Amino acid sequence: MNRSAGRMFLVATCLVALLAVACSSEVERCPKCGMDVRSAPRWIAGLTRDDGTELSFCSPRCLFAWRHQVGAEGNFWVTEYYSQQRRPVEGMHFVVGSDVVGPMGAALVPVEGKEAAERFLHDHDGERSVEFSEITVELLQSLKKGS
Repeated sequence: MNRSAGRMFLVATCLVALLAVACSSEVERCPKCGMDVRSAPRWIAGLTRDDGTELSFCSPRCLFAWRHQVGAEGNFWVTEYYSQQRRPVEGMHFVVGSDVVGPMGAALVPVEGKEAAERFLHDHDGERSVEFSEITVELLQSLKKGS
C-alpha cells in the first residue's frame, strides 16, 4: 500500500470510529420540549418516581409545565441557582421576571430559602418569588408570553 492510500485508509477509519461514537452516545431529551437536557446543566430539573426511575427536564419551567399537563406526581427536584446542587422543590423559591434567562427564555430561577430569594430579586431585578405550590398554569403561560 502506498503512503497516500495508507493515509486515506487511516482518515476513513478515524471518521468511521467518530461516527460510531457519535451515534452510540445517547442524548437525553426533555420530555416537554425535546431539548438536549445536558446542553444547559445549570438548569436541569426533574422527577424521581417512587420506583426510582427519573425524568430530567431542560429547565424548571418545562418540568412544571409538563407536571400540569400530565398531572404527574413524585419527588420533584431542581438545580439550585447559587450552589448548582440538586435540591427538592419543597423549600425552594422560584424568582419570576428577572434579568436571568433560562434555556427556554423567561425563567423560574430556583433559589434556596427566603433570604437567597430576596437577594436574587434585588441583584437581578426580579418581579417576585413564588414557592412550588404557587406555580400555576397561568404563571407558566405568563412566562411563555414574556419570552
